[in-house]
Amino acid sequence: MTVEKRKLEHIDIISSQNVSHDYNYWDDIDIIQKSMPEVDYDEIDTSTSFLGKKLRLPILISSMTGGHPDTKKINENLAIAAAESGIAMGVGSERAAIQNRTVGDSYSIVTEYDVPFRIANIGAPQLIKQGKNALTDDEIRYAVELIEGDALAVHFNFVQELSQPEGDRNSKGIKKRIGELSKKYKTIAKETGAGFSVQDSLEFKQLGVSAIDTGGRSGTSFAAVESIRSRNRSDEQKERVGTTYWNWGIPSPMSLMFANVELPVIASGGIRTGLDVFRGLSMGATLGGLASTFLKAALKSDKDVTDLVLQLETELKTAMFLTGCSSLKDIKKVRKVYRGRLLEWMNQT
Repeated sequence: MTVEKRKLEHIDIISSQNVSHDYNYWDDIDIIQKSMPEVDYDEIDTSTSFLGKKLRLPILISSMTGGHPDTKKINENLAIAAAESGIAMGVGSERAAIQNRTVGDSYSIVTEYDVPFRIANIGAPQLIKQGKNALTDDEIRYAVELIEGDALAVHFNFVQELSQPEGDRNSKGIKKRIGELSKKYKTIAKETGAGFSVQDSLEFKQLGVSAIDTGGRSGTSFAAVESIRSRNRSDEQKERVGTTYWNWGIPSPMSLMFANVELPVIASGGIRTGLDVFRGLSMGATLGGLASTFLKAALKSDKDVTDLVLQLETELKTAMFLTGCSSLKDIKKVRKVYRGRLLEWMNQT
C-alpha cells in the first residue's frame, strides 16, 4: 500500500471511529481556584515564545497530515487559522512527499500563510535502514525547506509500527542520527501516544534536541487505528497486536513530568480543551498540542478551526482568571491536586 493511501485511511478512521485510549489522565488533575483572583480578564496576557518565535497563544496544532491531494485542503484550513490566531502548527510525516514529490504541495500550502512557527516532520524509524534505505541528509533538508520549517519534529511511533502490516521493525542507530540532526536543525523529539520516560528525556537532552513533545497515553491510540486497518484487511494477527497494545504507554501528564529536563516541552496526548492546556502549562509545559480535535474542525472549514482556537483561548483565559493568573508565567505557581490513576503512577515512579 502507498503511503498516500495509508494517510487517507488514518484520517478516515480517526475522524469517524473511537480510537482513543480508555482513560484520559488529564482529568485526574484538579486545580485549586481563587474566589478573589484580583485579575482583569481583558488584561490577561496569553503570549509566549517558543524556540525564539513569538506566539499569541501557547497552542500548537500538532502534526497530522499531508501527502495526498485530498489532504491539501486540510493543511490549508489549519494554516489559515494558525496564521490568523498566532499559533504554531506542524505538518504530518513528510515521507510521502520525499518519495513522491508531486504531492509536496499538500504540505507546502502552509507557506502561503503567515504561520508564526512551522514544524516539519519525519519519522524516527525512517532515519535508519529498514527494508529500504534510510532518509538521506538531502531528503531531510527537502522536508524542512518544503514548508520553510522553523523546526524539525522527529516522531517516535514504534507502537504503531509494530501494530502495522507494513511497519518498520528496526531501531538500532536512531540515537546517532538524532544527535547529527540536532546539530543542523532545531529538532523536536515527538512521541505519538506512548510517552517518553525520564531516561528518554535525559538522552534527548544529551543528544542536543531543542524541545520535547511528550505525546503520552490519553488521546488517540495509533495501535487502535492500526488494529482497525488490519481488521479491514482480515489480518487477524496484526489486528490482535493492535488491540493488545491499544492502551500501551506512559500517561500524558507523567510523560510531561518525565520530560522536565530543562528543555521547552509540549504537552500533548489527550489535550482537548483550554483547561487541559492550562493543566499542561501548570506542570511545566511551554505549549499545549492538539491533533484530532483540530483535524475534525479542519475537515469542515478554516472558520471551524479558527472558532476552535477562539474556544480554546476562552477556556484557557477562564482558568487563568479563576486562579489569579494575569500571564502564563503565573500558571506554574498554581496549586494542583492529583488523584485517581494518575496519582497511582506518581506514587510508584
